[in-house]
Amino acid sequence: MKKIFSFLMIVLVCAFVSACSSQTKTESKADSENNSITPKPNVEVKAYKEPLTRVGEKATHPLGIFVLNQLSEPNTKIEVSPLHIQVERIKIVQSTEVSDLGKYNLKERGLNTEKMNVIQLTTTLENTSNQSLDLGKGPIKTLILSSGEQVKVSKMNADPKDRSLKAKEKTKFTLICFLSEAPKDLKYVEVITDVVRDQTTKKEVSPPKTVEIKM
Repeated sequence: MKKIFSFLMIVLVCAFVSACSSQTKTESKADSENNSITPKPNVEVKAYKEPLTRVGEKATHPLGIFVLNQLSEPNTKIEVSPLHIQVERIKIVQSTEVSDLGKYNLKERGLNTEKMNVIQLTTTLENTSNQSLDLGKGPIKTLILSSGEQVKVSKMNADPKDRSLKAKEKTKFTLICFLSEAPKDLKYVEVITDVVRDQTTKKEVSPPKTVEIKM
C-alpha cells in the first residue's frame, strides 16, 4: 500500500513539474516574441506649420533645413469671381542641407540637387457661389518673379493634386513651388490664375487673370 501511495505521489509531482515547465516555456516564448518586435520608423511626412516668421530664421522640414530669405505680407485679394484668392504671405526660403526626399523632388523636376530654393504663398480660397468649383491642379497657373523667372506651377508645385471647392466653401491653401535659382530681393510677383470651371458641367466660369503683387 505504501509503495502504491509513493508511486502516486511521484506521478503527481512529475505532472506538476511538467505543467510548470510548459508554462515557463510558453511565457518565455511570449516574452521573446514581444522583445523581438522592433518599432517601425515613422516615415509619415508631418504637416507643414509655417515655423518661419523672421528673415534669417531656420526650420527643419522633411525636404531639408530651410532659412527664410525674404518675407512679405501683402494681404492682396485676387477676384476671379466666383473665386476669391486672398494672398496673405509670400516667403522665399532656401536649403543648403537638402534631404534625400528633397533631392528626389529636385531631380524629378530637372533642378540642381545641391540647393533647394522655394517660393511659398499662404492664401485663403473662397467660393462665393452656390455651385461647386473645379480648380484643376490649383487656382494658380503661373508665377512670374521680378527676377525674371517664370514658374510653371503644374511642374514645380511640391504638392500637385486635384482641387475643388464646395458651394460657399472657404479654406486655407498653401502653394509651395521649387525655383531654379535663388531670387535676390524680389520687388514683385505676378500671379496668373488658372481657368475656374463648374464642378458638374466642367464649363468655364471665370477666365485666367494676372495680378501683380508687390513684395
